[in-house]
Formats: sequence, structure tokens, C-alpha cells
Amino acid sequence: MERLRRLAGGKLQSDDLETLEKVFDLVARQPWFDPSEYSAEGFALRLIALYRCGLTNLGHLEKIALLWAMVDFRRDMTNDQRTKLIASYKATWSPDGNLPQPDSSRTVKRD
Repeated sequence: MERLRRLAGGKLQSDDLETLEKVFDLVARQPWFDPSEYSAEGFALRLIALYRCGLTNLGHLEKIALLWAMVDFRRDMTNDQRTKLIASYKATWSPDGNLPQPDSSRTVKRD
């Protein structure tokens, strides 16, 4: 759960993190899921984004997360996919190991 807590930036409640952890663990233990650090981080970030967009129903979240991971986080992904995922992973982290702060000019405000 530490990975999800860190990537969520402290903006999710314990219950939310528990839901995300259930889904993350379900997907990560699949034999086809790529066990690399960059795949785990990329998948966790996407899972958090889905949750923040309002997809909070556990059953729906599991189904979408499984399908998404089957497409983008497989052990047998193409070299091109892997290169893009690694580049995305590296770009996400600042030199001190912390996630960059979101650009407030690109944040969508909701009424």
C-alpha cells in the first residue's frame, strides 16, 4: 500500500487506498503481468487516475484495470512498448526521487 499512498500524494483516504490495493494486488499477481518496477509504478499511477476520475466501484475498477493491464503491462510487451514505458517512468521522477508537483495551469477545475 506504500506505493499507492506515495503516488496518491496523501490525497486519498484509507478506505480508498484499500480498494486500490485490492485491485493492484489482483492485477499484479497475474502470471502475464510484467513484474518490473516501471510497470508496477505505471500501472499504479493509472489505477489512481481511474479512481480519481470517479471509477470507485470495486467490480468495475477490477475489470477495467485487468483489461488495461493486459494491453499495456504484459510480460511479453513489444520492445517499443517497453521503451515508452521506461521513458515515461524516468520522466515521472525528479532527480531527488520525488514526483513532480502538478502544473496548476493544466488542472481542470470542476464546479
